[in-house]
Amino acid sequence: MNERVWRRLGAVSGLLFVVLSLLGAFLYPEQPRSDSPPAVTVAWVHDHRVALQAGMIISLFAAGALVWFVAYVRTLIGDERDRTVKVGAAVLSGGIAVAIMSALAVMPTAILAFMDAQPAGLHDPSLVRMLGDLNTVFFSAVSVMSVVFLAALGAAMLDHQIPAPWLGWLSLLFSVVNGVAVWVEITFSSYHGKAWNAIGWGAYIGFLGIILLSSLTTLSGRLESRTPSLAVS
Repeated sequence: MNERVWRRLGAVSGLLFVVLSLLGAFLYPEQPRSDSPPAVTVAWVHDHRVALQAGMIISLFAAGALVWFVAYVRTLIGDERDRTVKVGAAVLSGGIAVAIMSALAVMPTAILAFMDAQPAGLHDPSLVRMLGDLNTVFFSAVSVMSVVFLAALGAAMLDHQIPAPWLGWLSLLFSVVNGVAVWVEITFSSYHGKAWNAIGWGAYIGFLGIILLSSLTTLSGRLESRTPSLAVS
């Protein structure tokens, strides 16, 4: 694969991740409140099973696109200094961790839809509650890995390894927002209103925004690779 094709595919993979993530998240109505009775969750799954299954599949492909994009971003970070090697490793490992946890985070809802399609259906309230709550709590793991990725990416940008310092500050800002989201997603075991939900959604949309802006900046030719190396060490 020549360098030009690699750069184009790398940048487009970021755009693909954003598009697939939004489709996967908004293809079906929002999950019922975390303090809703299990019967409400079962009805939600049953009424929107096909949309849920489609959304979960799309979200898995989004995670795959993110892995490709993160690998591409790693090639934009040079290897001529020891500090650069460490930052590049953090960007790569943090981004892959986000992708893995994002893929795992769709499993509780996918299992609910899978079981609803079976003849036995969903009749165990405790199991429904566990999977429903796990769907919410799992995103705290996505958020904490996003903290690592966004902080490393922001550091690389501010160090001019990826020449977009303004985007670096924005990346650091949403790294902090994702850190706050971890606390919200773990500690609020009952419905906590739209004000607190704004933090979770803000962290998620902010992460997508950073990927989108990075992809568009790359496509515009403003980001130049320091080296074609893919080495991490």
